Amino acid sequence: MMIDIIAISDEEVYLTNKDKKKFDLLVCAGDLSPQYIDYVMNEFKPSFSLMVHGNHDKKYYKLYEEENNSFSRVYKGAYVLNHGIVNLKKFIGKDIIVAGFSGALAHGYRPFYFKERDINKFKREILFNTIFKGGKNKQIDIMITHNPPYIKNTIKKYGQSHTPSRALGEFYLRTLPKIWIYGHIHPRYHFQELDFEIKFLNNVSYLINAVPYKLIKYDDEKKEIIEIRTYKKISTKTILI
Repeated sequence: MMIDIIAISDEEVYLTNKDKKKFDLLVCAGDLSPQYIDYVMNEFKPSFSLMVHGNHDKKYYKLYEEENNSFSRVYKGAYVLNHGIVNLKKFIGKDIIVAGFSGALAHGYRPFYFKERDINKFKREILFNTIFKGGKNKQIDIMITHNPPYIKNTIKKYGQSHTPSRALGEFYLRTLPKIWIYGHIHPRYHFQELDFEIKFLNNVSYLINAVPYKLIKYDDEKKEIIEIRTYKKISTKTILI
């Protein structure tokens, strides 16, 4: 069964659903206002909306109180995965595992910032308490982060405040989600390849930049991406590991 995903992050651009198509998932990878996410929800009418926080999202909270594996009190209608995992079967009837981790790699407070050591706690939560519960290894279908993971030969140019995370990269190779959606790095500033097909130990995974948006067709039975596009079809760069 095909599912349609719209992924957004960082830049609030004008989007229109010309075909009035109903999307299955809205994935928000951070640094977007509640008003913009509400606008995209109304335009694309996703069956379910998921989000992580970016480093600029604190300004939308008068006083931040922990939100995780729950619907946001500020981003109405969006399910927050600051450091969590969820099976979408109970929400949209599809056996799709989604995990998320918020923030940018920098000095500051969770969930808007993180340090490499913060990933260790997240890995324990995900790998041992959830994915391997009962001895059954259920692969993550979709991973959402604001900060990109560090994978050799992928993202090459970045500033000190936009550094790929080595700990997230280790988590990537440990779990190999079918799709990893990230934000934080703006294509118009970096002029480099930011969308990749990762091949590792006979597995295929996609590392996709959501800035400002991507439309993704995903076959949830075959567990593979069929198409990635914006206003045109996107070709990914293949990386062998």
